[in-house]
Amino acid sequence: RVLRRRQQLLTWIVTSKPKVIANRVLKEMKRGVTGLHGEGMYTQIEREVLMVAIAVTEMARLKALVRAEDPNAFIVITQAQEVFGRGFKPLGI
Repeated sequence: RVLRRRQQLLTWIVTSKPKVIANRVLKEMKRGVTGLHGEGMYTQIEREVLMVAIAVTEMARLKALVRAEDPNAFIVITQAQEVFGRGFKPLGI
């Protein structure tokens, strides 16, 4: 029997309000967040980039959460081939 998993996505959120968005994702969605430092090469403005792995069923909730906190955020959504770790598949050898 083949077990079907929900499609997994990787999101990149470029925002001027990384702490408030990260805290909401951590608490309300129970998803991990990785913060990376970035700089817009056109604007020369420093921004934080949040990386969040989610299931496709969580996408609308994440977009609404980001929109509520920073309507000017820039979000990139990509399909993840596989995601390993807490909340996803165990990291096996």
